[in-house]
Amino acid sequence: MSRNLFLVLAGALAFAFVFDDPVAMTGTSAEADAPEKQGVHLATTANGFDREWNTVINRDPAGRFTLTAQVNGMDIPFLVDTGADIVALTVDEADNLGIYLDRNDMQPIMQTASGVGHGAEIRLDRLDVGGQEFRDVPAVVVEGLTVNLLGQSVLRRFGKLEMHSDRMVIHHK
Repeated sequence: MSRNLFLVLAGALAFAFVFDDPVAMTGTSAEADAPEKQGVHLATTANGFDREWNTVINRDPAGRFTLTAQVNGMDIPFLVDTGADIVALTVDEADNLGIYLDRNDMQPIMQTASGVGHGAEIRLDRLDVGGQEFRDVPAVVVEGLTVNLLGQSVLRRFGKLEMHSDRMVIHHK
């Protein structure tokens, strides 16, 4: 892994440790009260023929943008992390997905505020975000990570990502 990836993951880990909140990660309490719920929205352009779809995510009470994506057909919660170079999974989530990791696979891959972070590089067969499917997605499983991160290895494959106050809009290609 590159030095930049180590630094980005270290920053993301520090962010996740500081702001870990299980209720906010599920999105249930914030989204139930939100006037506009997270979801996929279809929009027709002016000519009526070209169609695009967008995923709209509301900021949760902790100030984060979270969504549920499907990894190999299973619903998985993610923090949308535009500063992370890669998709990162917790060890527990990797276990839930049936990703076998031998302890020998976990190598020192980053420096965190609490010491050296250990993880393993993996590839996800299929990742679906808001109806857009990605195949063979590079990712890492990180010991001590408390939240799954949706990073640039997926986000850069979208048409565009916009911030509008307390909403993030992902434009699908």
